Amino acid sequence: MKKKDIIKSLISEKFASKAQQAYLYANEPDIADEFASTMTDEDYDELPQKVKKKKKGSKKSKKESINPRMKKNDLLEYIKNSSVKKKSKIVESQYDFPYLREVDPQERRDIMKYFEMIRQSGIVNMFQSHSILNWAKDDLHRFLYGERNDPESIERRIEEEEYDNEDGENDTTISILKERLVTINYLLDNKQKIRDILIRAALNRIDNTNGNHEMRNVQHIFEKMAKESWQFWVGIQSIK
Repeated sequence: MKKKDIIKSLISEKFASKAQQAYLYANEPDIADEFASTMTDEDYDELPQKVKKKKKGSKKSKKESINPRMKKNDLLEYIKNSSVKKKSKIVESQYDFPYLREVDPQERRDIMKYFEMIRQSGIVNMFQSHSILNWAKDDLHRFLYGERNDPESIERRIEEEEYDNEDGENDTTISILKERLVTINYLLDNKQKIRDILIRAALNRIDNTNGNHEMRNVQHIFEKMAKESWQFWVGIQSIK
C-alpha cells in the first residue's frame, strides 16, 4: 500500500452556503457574526443555497487548517489491534440526528463532554474544534505548547502569579489559571479515549457498508466521524 499524506481537515472562514448562513444565525449567532465580518456584497451575491460536492483532486489553502500532521503508522498500528475491530450494532440516537449512529449513548456523552471542555478551554473557535478529535495526545500537546497553554506553561504562570501575590491582588488570575489547568489536563488525559471511540465507530461503519479497510478510506471515515461529532454537538446545543 502506497504511503500518502493524511488528508487534512479544513475549515472555511466564510459562509459556505445560504443554508449554513441561516443555520448559524439561528443557532450560533456569535459565530455567524464573526463569519459575516469576512463577507463582501459580492460574496453574498455569489453565495449558493447549498454546498456543492467538490470534485476529486480539488485542494484548499493550507492556511485554512489547524490540524497538525498525523502519523499514518500510528493509526495503522492501532487498527491492527483486534480490540478495536470489534463489531457493534448501529445505535439509534436518543435525539433525531443522523449522526454517530455507530456510537453508543455513553460514548456520545463522553464526546459531548469533551466538546464542552474544549469550549471552556477557549483554545480554538468551536467551529474548528472537530479537528482536535482526530489528533493523538502528542499532537494536542504540541499545539497547546505552541499556544503556551500546555500544563507546564500554565503551572509556571501560576507560580509567577503566586510569587508576586503578597497583597492578594493576583487571586482572581490564579483562580482562572488553576481552572484552565484542570480543563487542559482533562483534554489531554481523555484525548486517546475520544480518538479510540471515533476509530471504532469508523471501522464499524466500514464493516456495515462497503467493507473497504484501505488506509485512505479508514482515514476519510475517521475524519468524517469527527465532523459528525461536531454536528451532533451543535444540534444538542440548539435544543437546550
